[in-house]
Amino acid sequence: MNRLALVLAIACSLPIANAAPIIREPGAIYLSDFALKPLRLRVLEPAPCYFDITQSRFAGTLRFPQTVQVEAVADNGMFRVRGNARQGGVVAWVNGQFLEAPPERFVDTLKKAEQRRLEVEALISRNEVALGMTPEEVSRSLGKPQKKTNRANKEGTQQIWEYVKYELVPQTTYAPGYTQSVVSFPGGTNAPSGTVVQGGAGFTSSTIYVKVPVGTLTVTFRDGLVDSLDQSEGTTTGGQVSVVIPPVNVY
Repeated sequence: MNRLALVLAIACSLPIANAAPIIREPGAIYLSDFALKPLRLRVLEPAPCYFDITQSRFAGTLRFPQTVQVEAVADNGMFRVRGNARQGGVVAWVNGQFLEAPPERFVDTLKKAEQRRLEVEALISRNEVALGMTPEEVSRSLGKPQKKTNRANKEGTQQIWEYVKYELVPQTTYAPGYTQSVVSFPGGTNAPSGTVVQGGAGFTSSTIYVKVPVGTLTVTFRDGLVDSLDQSEGTTTGGQVSVVIPPVNVY
């Protein structure tokens, strides 16, 4: 095997590093959080782009003409785009004035969607459910329901999920057995200190934890959103029912 072939063989045998995660900039909203189809906008003229929102690290100059893919939008009017610069392919921030206008009310609608996402993520972190959540969001918050039911009436079809909350309750039992105890002697002027182990008949304890149901929660969906919650004491949603707006159609 010649030297070049040996180098290639070694390179192919090395593990491939995972792609670096997105470094999220404060104040930016990322379209990938909403599983949106790519938004493509035309570049209006050669435009400087930067690696950060604050425009402190120059990344290159976007070529003109071309169409770039928008990945995020920031409060200060910067757009994170994927496109071609004079220096090569880049993923960088560019001022929105260098791009064609996005769909009408796109930024305002995206902000509403982001606000809803943050509210839902907070509920999920507390294992809570709110009116207006989707089945996927409820599953992320509470897991798989113990029972699913479909109910049809003149108003439409409802899907009902039933959850049971359990707590682990300790149960201790005692049985005859051999016990041991440690006795220490501090000692004195005429007696040495020491420790002895004393044993004898007695009782030994054993504790097990039993899963006991302490509450139920029934989640009813209509048109793919939580329409009602029926809960008993001890369930996971707390004492107050929250409401979130339905998922926002950004574009």
